[in-house]
Amino acid sequence: MENIGENIAVIGLGALGLVTVKNLMEAGFHVTGFDKCDYIGGLWHFTEEDHVSVLRSTVINISKERMCFTDFPFPHHLPEFCTAQDVDEYLNDYAKHFNLVPCLRLGTAVVRVARDMVEEKWVLELSGEEEPLFFDRVVIATGVQGEPIIPTVSGLEQFRGDISHSRAFKNPENFRGKRVVVAGLANTGSDTVEALRGIAKEIFISHNHGTIVFPRFDASGRPYDHDLSNRKLAVADTVRKISPTAHEMMMNLLMKHMQNGVFTLRPEFRLSPAPSFYHALPTISDTIVRNLDQGHVVSIPNIAAVRGPSTLELTDGTKLDADSIIWCTGYRSDYSILDPSADPTRHTTSRWKSARGSRGRPLARLYQNIFSPDFPESLAFMGVVWFPAPAFSTFDLTAMAVAQVWAGRSTLPPKTEINRAIDEHHAWLCTLAERGSTLPGWVKSADWLNWAHGAAGTGLDTRFGWGLGAWKFWWHNQELYRLLSDGIISPHAYRLFEGKRKIWPGALAELRYVNREKLRNVMLKNVD
Repeated sequence: MENIGENIAVIGLGALGLVTVKNLMEAGFHVTGFDKCDYIGGLWHFTEEDHVSVLRSTVINISKERMCFTDFPFPHHLPEFCTAQDVDEYLNDYAKHFNLVPCLRLGTAVVRVARDMVEEKWVLELSGEEEPLFFDRVVIATGVQGEPIIPTVSGLEQFRGDISHSRAFKNPENFRGKRVVVAGLANTGSDTVEALRGIAKEIFISHNHGTIVFPRFDASGRPYDHDLSNRKLAVADTVRKISPTAHEMMMNLLMKHMQNGVFTLRPEFRLSPAPSFYHALPTISDTIVRNLDQGHVVSIPNIAAVRGPSTLELTDGTKLDADSIIWCTGYRSDYSILDPSADPTRHTTSRWKSARGSRGRPLARLYQNIFSPDFPESLAFMGVVWFPAPAFSTFDLTAMAVAQVWAGRSTLPPKTEINRAIDEHHAWLCTLAERGSTLPGWVKSADWLNWAHGAAGTGLDTRFGWGLGAWKFWWHNQELYRLLSDGIISPHAYRLFEGKRKIWPGALAELRYVNREKLRNVMLKNVD
């Protein structure tokens, strides 16, 4: 790839932006990070301002062993499922540990990003500053929580109570003694219900379909995500390649089995039937089933219309009096800071727009859900890749891939192939969206991971599977092969082997620590 410059702007300094700054700096680029807030951490930093943020009571949904970045584990003394404050501190410690802070411009809002085709530079206009800044490359790392989605409800203007989106839900005390409808059943809706419990007079959760619910710990007391292994994922992907229908049925049955091993669901909860795994990810909650069972919250159909100052009509025709509505209905991506010529959603296919499962969310044309097809050598987007996996390690791997591609150690295909790949991927997504709700960032996980590991140069893509490299690795390193295949899936494996990106010398020790219980059991078995 042509070397067009070394100066890179990263816009957004949540977990997405921080790990991007770090990986680009590690590859030798000069990086400046921007964020409109005066703090790093993005949504993981609680704020009462009108920004997306966690609640004070938020607890992570992924165990700390799998949630962390590839070369920076969470402190061992923290609980398996950390609090949001723990994550906020972790991100600040990450920035300090890798000396990112001098490269970050906090409290600096980027209001416009445009391409100067003559100078072949990206022009950043900053709020309150007259002179623009020029960069060779730009990474948009503002995430997908852009514009709140507010459903269209007939007669909503008649409602005289409180109407808010979950983005504005900061203080449960504001709802003391009120009858609250939480609209939307997923992680955010479940957490909002728990925050309101004991404060609101009545709580209702409205939803038009069920969901699979996982507790953070399984019936044996292990974190639910510790049961997953790379070998199990490989088997599942083999089934997918042979028969996508069989794979979908298998995953749906497996998740239902995991749920029913812990919870007893009653019909009035309206949690079953749940949509297919392809259309709705499980809700991770220790409290929603208990709150339904104990009557702290009542499940109701969706709101169809408002019939008076406090009267809601539901989709089944029943009426309900309420004082407040909290929309836990998600977000759509917002690329409004980009000049229209660089907006990746400007050519969203009409098939996606008309599909019922798109739900009005824009679909970005991006190669591997990362690179602009118009400017692949200088414009990338973080956080658009989506599949069931811990977010931080996916962010890290994505940033590694971007850094190695832009450093010239990995290559992208010609633009004709880039556009062909995007078209093929979008055709698959549209087929899913015509069946049911589909996230615009959804990818075929095994295919995407194989590409990303190759681009990042982790070495994992050549050490697993059925190739000669995998057989050699198994033959010469059988203990490590079994640990990586059957142990807890740890992000530290991404920094274990020599490759294009930088290794982490502590990776093997941390892998062994994460899997200490499994290794102890193997030793005891050998003694017996």
